[in-house]
Amino acid sequence: MDGTLIFCNDGILRFRSHYDNLTAIPLLAVQESLQEYDHLFILKYFRHHIVIEDGTTLSHVFLALEAWAKVLGIYLDMDVLAYIDEIRKPSQTEPMFDWIGIQKVTSIHRAYQHQDMKPGEHFSRHFNRERIPTSRVDMDVAFTATGYKHGDEESYSISGDIHTIKNVPIIVSDRQILASYGYEQNNLMDDNYNGVSVNNKIRYIQGTVVFSLYEILDAIFKDGLFYTSPQVANYDLEIIKKITDKINSDDVAKQTMVDEPDAVVRQKTRDDKTITIEMAEGAFDPMIEHMQAELKYWLYIKSLCDSNSELPIRIGHVVEAKVPEYRFLNFIIDGSE
Repeated sequence: MDGTLIFCNDGILRFRSHYDNLTAIPLLAVQESLQEYDHLFILKYFRHHIVIEDGTTLSHVFLALEAWAKVLGIYLDMDVLAYIDEIRKPSQTEPMFDWIGIQKVTSIHRAYQHQDMKPGEHFSRHFNRERIPTSRVDMDVAFTATGYKHGDEESYSISGDIHTIKNVPIIVSDRQILASYGYEQNNLMDDNYNGVSVNNKIRYIQGTVVFSLYEILDAIFKDGLFYTSPQVANYDLEIIKKITDKINSDDVAKQTMVDEPDAVVRQKTRDDKTITIEMAEGAFDPMIEHMQAELKYWLYIKSLCDSNSELPIRIGHVVEAKVPEYRFLNFIIDGSE
């Protein structure tokens, strides 16, 4: 059906037809009335545009998605039901932000050729080496969910304790941003052109945008909440707190500094400032644990398939198909550097 999905401030996801602007029917009622009990029903509406009603909080969005939490969890590779269960628990925590903003940001910047790290080379020296600019541009599109406070120019991550953000209103920005970073080092955008803005060494242009359901989900869960479940989030927060406590202790901080006295990363700015890095013991433990768990799970899956599957397992490199020439509309693009 042609229409729009609306996250309402009573915790219900509703559908409004393009041919009737005055009626919004609960999507779950649509599914039940059509007797479509397949849990994949929600996938039909993944590309429908989204409206979020004024006063709708993150908790309202979670409750509106509860009927399809299982399939959404599979799509997002996150425990959506665990987040829903967690926000239902009573808490006296004050909201951390005034609102959560969802936005589409496309960034462009000069692509550089990075030299491989030499054996035994410290990562800081590797990053300090001069990069070789190429003729190409790196482009990245992100759907973000960020916390904001009235009168505060900073933007904040919403990942962490779900109780500090569950009652925060969530708002979709109708402006998308195309940004070019590194104002002093590139001229990918001409700030003399009407519509190009410059702020804090970033050139950017703005345009209108509407969001689809899958983009809203990616912004909230993958970018914003980030952790696969509230339990994982709380676990990592505890580790981060312990690391922070160590850094704040002068005695421990001296022991956890990088062994190399000249281990610095040079950030080329107008004043060519130098930033000194202090590494705390255990700073990368959560990432290492995640990688080890992923490897262990992969080896388990591989052994199961090797023993039980009748389909052949491929061993060796797979040659990726490449376009014979780069095309755009009715002309051929030069694919050389």
